[in-house]
Formats: sequence, structure tokens, C-alpha cells
Amino acid sequence: MALDGVTTLIKIVEQVLMEPKLVSIFDAGGMKVWLLETIELLSAKLCILQAFLEERKMGNGSWFEDNVVGIYDNSKYEIKSKLGLVYSEAKCGHLLGTLKQMVTQIEKIENWMLMIKKAAADEEKNTMVCDTYQSALELENEVIVGIHNDIEKIVNRLCYSHFMRSVFTILKNNNIHKFQKYVENTVLKLQVIPLVGEGGIGKTTLAKRVYAHPTTIASFDIRAWVVLSQLPNLKEILIGLLRCISPITSEIYTIDDAQIAEKLCTSLMGKKYLVFLDDMWTTCAWDVIKGYFPENFNGSRILVTTRFTNVAEYLSADPYHVKYQSVENLWELLSRKVFRQSQWVESVDNGDMRSKLRIAKRIVFGCSGLPLEVVVIAGLLAATKESLEIWRDVGETLDRVDNDNRISKILSLSYNYLPPHLKPCFHYFGVFPEDNVIPVKRLINLWIAEGFLMPHENMSLEEVAESSYLRDLINRGLVQINELSIYGKVKSCKVHDRVHEVCVRQAIKGNGLCIINDNHVPKARHWLSCQTSHWPITRSSYGNCSPDEIHSVLWFGKDVYHSKCKLVYPCLKLLKVLDLSLVKWSRGMPREITDLVHLRYLALNTIGSLYKFQFFKLKNLLTLIVTSWMEKCPLQLRCNILDLPQLRHLHVDKRCSQYLPCLVKKNLQTLYWLKVASSDRKPNFRMVPNLKELGIYIEGQLAPSYLGSLVHLHLLEKLKFEVGRVERFCLPTGFPPNLKKLTLSYTYLPWNEIDTIGELPHLEVLKLKDFAFCGSMWKPSKQGFRELKALLISRSNLKHWYASSNNFPVLERLVLRYCWELKQIPINFAKIETLKLIVLECCYSSLVTSATQISSVKSIILKGKGGCPLRVRKVGTKVEMPNYESFEEESVGSSNELSVRKYLKEKVSKSLNAFKELKRKVL
Repeated sequence: MALDGVTTLIKIVEQVLMEPKLVSIFDAGGMKVWLLETIELLSAKLCILQAFLEERKMGNGSWFEDNVVGIYDNSKYEIKSKLGLVYSEAKCGHLLGTLKQMVTQIEKIENWMLMIKKAAADEEKNTMVCDTYQSALELENEVIVGIHNDIEKIVNRLCYSHFMRSVFTILKNNNIHKFQKYVENTVLKLQVIPLVGEGGIGKTTLAKRVYAHPTTIASFDIRAWVVLSQLPNLKEILIGLLRCISPITSEIYTIDDAQIAEKLCTSLMGKKYLVFLDDMWTTCAWDVIKGYFPENFNGSRILVTTRFTNVAEYLSADPYHVKYQSVENLWELLSRKVFRQSQWVESVDNGDMRSKLRIAKRIVFGCSGLPLEVVVIAGLLAATKESLEIWRDVGETLDRVDNDNRISKILSLSYNYLPPHLKPCFHYFGVFPEDNVIPVKRLINLWIAEGFLMPHENMSLEEVAESSYLRDLINRGLVQINELSIYGKVKSCKVHDRVHEVCVRQAIKGNGLCIINDNHVPKARHWLSCQTSHWPITRSSYGNCSPDEIHSVLWFGKDVYHSKCKLVYPCLKLLKVLDLSLVKWSRGMPREITDLVHLRYLALNTIGSLYKFQFFKLKNLLTLIVTSWMEKCPLQLRCNILDLPQLRHLHVDKRCSQYLPCLVKKNLQTLYWLKVASSDRKPNFRMVPNLKELGIYIEGQLAPSYLGSLVHLHLLEKLKFEVGRVERFCLPTGFPPNLKKLTLSYTYLPWNEIDTIGELPHLEVLKLKDFAFCGSMWKPSKQGFRELKALLISRSNLKHWYASSNNFPVLERLVLRYCWELKQIPINFAKIETLKLIVLECCYSSLVTSATQISSVKSIILKGKGGCPLRVRKVGTKVEMPNYESFEEESVGSSNELSVRKYLKEKVSKSLNAFKELKRKVL
């Protein structure tokens, strides 16, 4: 009935309303164009509704069909009635009103269609789909409020063609002309969806949730994400997008922009893709890069975040305006972060707590609706919980601030209340470029080299930095966690761009920082942040500076190669930090670097020989990082670098030979990598008794006793083994007694030898990578893995895993990646009370089903006990989409190779010219 009614309405709209006499009457009244546009819109919507009804084959009496029949009955009567007025009295307005009402009614029906299609595509209840392995490890307790409806709306806009693909296929088979006119040239055309709103309103947070939404992941063949920022670097944008699509090597930096752009276009050609461009500042930036995104007519989308309305409206006639948060949402955000609860508290016995609640509520009511300001204020209040006086001062200060610059005042207020020992650490984030992701270990080693940290009793400086300084800045909302390790530690961090502005401003204000780029003249400051494509430290720019003015030089100009460059001038003689890890040196390094005898941190990246480099002169060095930027060109280093007296952390390439020192070095804590071979002398680990992290790369057959002195490393907590050219690897006869984290790669051990590892009394994290163990069956000993909390198996031919909860009694996280032959996880894992996360990447669907069953069983076991629920997350490359013989197969990619290359060259050429114009305007 409903299908017949819609078919009749299509005939009325396309035939009766297109009668020449009727069109001429509208033409005479100046309303012909409006009529034809409305007819075209109605015809498109009715044709899609017709295809939907054909696919669903709903029976009579369904709520959806009843609504469609209602529209048909009402519209048929109204159109007939209003047509009479047009022909008898030439009154066109009534008919136009009826047609407009029909459009509105069908748009409501379309929303229901989308809901029905979404419901049919729902994922398993207990399984969450994640976009990357790292996102699967994110903490569940991140406080996000007030954006769930926004997420659903944007996902619906992005993924409409995915939900309706089978409907579109029916329409295409029924009428190819209508499909091309109403679907291919509208719905399937490449669209840009800008999210626009003030800085700190939550655009990136919202976009991240949309990007990683299970429906989004299922809807697109390719997803890529890059941050643009104020001064976009074209090569970095292109490489950043390519990195999301396929693995790349450092060699990509050696080819020109046009070649990289062609690689990107080729990767996207013919695919249904989603590109997320975060933080776009100008329309010129869009003009530069839009040519790299091919029009495939398959529902591809580009998601953009921007602060600027003019940019958003330039990209789309229908931008998505991110709204300010309500008072209720802001209160929930603040109270969950400060009071660990989400509801208004009306009755509290404690007088101070009542006062604090009143102050907190007053602050929330005065907020302008930006989540960032609440996060920062909540961090400040949480950090000063014991001081009612500070709370009052914060509340009174904010009472005097107007909404126009409230976020800046809040950030400044939070900065002012930072303890003195944290301020230089906070300033130091200004050294890094905006939106830069900062590895935590690198940051901490830089802090130590700069002398920011105060020693604590029974704690190393590294432990103080991580557990106290950095943790405090994170808790205050000034630093964001970017990436977590498998065992929940912070691997990398970043700061919001509004916070970054404060870091830079305060660092420059104290004469501590100079950012050198194409817009800033070099000045003498303690920290030089080089963000340019040419070497800025020359005799003309810094020749007259005194040695005590410049303490640190850090390079962030990534697209830079140097074969020869003079580094040492009188102004650099007291340099403490020199980070050139992003400069690709092609002929070794300037030997004058070793004259910088006050260096405490040195990072180099070269493909030349450093054999004659006199590292022994750098007696104050704490951290040394020397890597090759081209895998085919291994480094050549002296073997006695570990003799440096103050060295705490050494990172060199795996194939660099190093000998352990002849004298005891108590300062050394980190050593990556130590290459050992049967031809080398046996390493004596007694010489580095305080080592905490060690990576060993093995070449050549070793006897089990060769590494026997590992047992003397009583402080070693983290150990990695990777094997090169070896016929058979043997586990050492003994392990460090307090080992907590062990990683094995390419060791090809039989599973029955893993029981030796299981007996390690303090082992908490075990990573088995790249066929660390081989064989189809693993049946662990009941006595092992008593303290193991995290287990990762990546790339394995394991088929049958026989284990129980007794084998892993305190396991919390299980990660299985590329385990193609494993079909089931032991069902008894449901009895592991501590197990809270299973991550599956690129595994069989049966393995996902198995994990979901374990989660369900555990829920039944824990019912009423209040234990830890188990989350299952599946990640990685999607399974091939079903073939619907649909529109998604029609693309530019179906053209012959010659026309594709011609298309690419034209698009790339236009975009490169636009980038040159943007650069000219900026400079």
C-alpha cells in the first residue's frame, strides 16, 4: 500500500505538476523557477523513499508504512484541491505551500529511514570498534559531557551514503538517470563538513569521537587525519595523511612535494575516504590542499575544524556550529573532576565543603560555555582542595572577569597558581611547535638536562618528573594525555593551542624563549626553538651574543638536510641542550659539536660515519641519542661511548656495536640498543649495576650462558630482545631478579619454553612480537605468570590456546594482533576477576565472538558483586565490504591509467601553485 502510494505520488509530481499549462501559469506569476526546483527536490526524495520501501518489503500495518500512507492520502487530496485554485484563479501560492509541506513531511520520514538502517547495522553489544591499536588502549574514564547528540548528528551526515547504499543500488537498477541526478551528483559527491566554534569549545574532541566512531570506521575504506595549525607545512600535511593510509619510511622526505602529492592522490583514487583536517585557519590553506582529494562520487567526506566562521562558510554552505555547553553539562564536568561525582550536592555537613560547593557553582554559572575553561579551573580547584582561601580568591577573581576574554584570564590564573618548581616545566612546552605530540621520555630527559627538577628522597629524577611534575600538570588540565602504553603509562602528551599560547607568552616574557621561523627575527634567549627550513644560527645573527645567553637549541624544521654546517660560535660554548634529531645530516656531523663540553643532552640524526667523533670530550652528557634516518645506511660509532662518566640514557641504532664499560658506571639507566654477537667479548653487566631499561640486539648464535650476567642487574625493570641473523635463539640462563616488563621479537622459540618466563616473580608486562614464539599450541604451566597484568601477542601462528584463570590470575589487559590462525580465547578467562580489556586487531571474527562471549559470561559471574567489567575492542584493517554492485564501485579510478595520471598532474600542479601563493602572502 505504501509503495503503491509513493509510486503514484512520483507520477503526480513528475507528470501532473509538469503540465505545460500549469508551468506557464507559474511563469506568468514569476514563480516558475521555484516550482521546478521544488518538483525536482520532491521527485528525488520520493524516488529514494520508493527504493527504501522496495528493499524493506514491510508488511501492512507497520508504523513506518502507516506514516507513508498518511502522507500519500493527505498530499493527493491537497494537491488536487490546490491545482483547482491554480487553474481557476491562478493562485499559485497555495500549491507551493502544499509542496513545501510535503518536503518537510518526507524529510521527517528520511530521519526514520536512517534510524531503521542504523538499527540494522548495530555492532555487537559488548564489542567496541576502535580506529587504531593505540585508541583501543585509551582510558575509559576520560570525562566527556554534552556532545553525544552532536556525535550522532555528525556521524549521520558523514555516513548517510553508507547506511543507504543498498537503497541507492535499487534506485540505480530501477532508473540510472534518476540515480545519477539525485544521488551521484548530490549525496555521493565529495562533501566538506566544517565544525566551527571558538577555541576551547571542544571541536577537536568532538571530531576525534566522530572519526573513531564505529559507524564511521565501518563506512569508509580509508581514514586519514592531520593537524594544520596557523602555518601549515605542505610536505608535513601530505606525509601526515599518507602515514594514515599506508606504512612509509624516512625516505619519503627525500622526494619533492609533487611526487608525495601524487602518491596521496593515487592512494585515495577510487576509494571511499574520510579526511580529517584539524585546526584550519585560512581559506588559502584549503585552496592549497583541496586539489589533492579526488572526486570519486562514492560518498567520500572531508571533516574540518576551524575557529573562523568565514573559513567554515567558504568550505560549505551548511557548516556545523559547535554549541556552547549548558550549565548542567559544565557542572557535571567540573564536579566529576573535582568532587568525583556528577550530581548537584544540596546537603553537606562539612562547613568548608559547603563553602567550596557554593564557590564552584558560582564559577560554573559564570562560565561562557567553553569546556576548556572548566577543565582548567577544575584542575586548579582539585590541586588546591585543602585551601578554602585559594578557592575564594579564584571565585572572586573570576567574578570580575567578563566573558570576552574569560578563557585567557582563567589560563593566566591557573598559571599564576602553579608552584614555582612547575613554572619552568610549563614554560618549556612553548619550545615545541603548536599541536606537537611530545614523547614523555624525551620531555623528561630535556627537563633533567635543563636542571628543572628537584631531587626527592629514594626517587630518581626521572621518577620525580613522571610521577610528580608531569602528573601534576596533567591533573591541572594544562597538559593532555595523547597516548598510553599497554600498561597504562603516559607515552606521549600535548597541550591545547590556547594553553600553548600561554606557555609561549610567559616564556618569552621572561626572556627564556625565542621561536625562530620565517616571521621572527632571531634573538638571543635561553631556549632557541628553530621552526624554519634553513639554519638560523650564523655569525651575522648571533656573532655578538655572550656565551651565557643561549642554553638550548632545539630544531623542529623537519624538511631539512645538511651536508655541512658550522655549529660552534662563542655564543654556543655554554650550550646544555642540542636537539638536532629532525635534521637529516648526510655526511656525518660537524666535529665541532664535541667542543660543546657543557652539553647535557645531544640528539643527532645522520647517515654518515661518526667513528672519528670525539664523544669522550662531552663529559657532562646525560642523554645521547644517535640514529640513522635511512635504514639502508647503518651508523658507524666508536664502541666506547658508554665510558662517558655522567651518561644516564643512550639510544643508538640496533646495529651499532657498543661495549659495556670497563669501569663501573652507576649513572647509566637506559641503554638502547646493545648489539651482541658470538664474536664479541661476553658482556659483563656488573659494570652497569643501576640500569633500568635495556634493549639487546642479537646477531650470531649465542650459548645460553653468554648473557648470564643479566642476573646482576637488580634494578632492571624493562628488557627487550630482538634477534637478527641467528639460526636459533636461546633464552638466557638467568634473568634480572626484579624484571617487570619483557619484550621478545623474532626469537622463534617453541611455546614449551615460555614457562621459564612465566616463573619470573615480578613480571607484569609481556610482549611477544613477530613470532617470538612459534607453534600451533600453547598450554602454559599452572605455576607461572603470577603477577602478569598485560599480555600482548603480535604476529603469531598460534592456533590452540589451552589456559585457565589460574595461569593468569591477575591479568588486566590482553592484546592480540595479527593472530590469523587463533580462533578462540580460553573461555575460562571469564573467571579472571581483574581482566578488564581485550583488544583484537586484524583477527578472525570468530576470535571477536569468543572474546564477546567471555565478556558476557564474566558479566553473569560478576552480577551483584560489583567487580570489574570486561571491555572488548576490535581494531584495525576492515574486512572487505560486501559487494552490493553499488554506486561505490563507480569512480574516477575506473578510468584508464593514462587519464588518471593526467588528472593527478593537473590537480597537483594547481595545488602547488596555490601553496606558493599562500607562502608569498604569509611572508
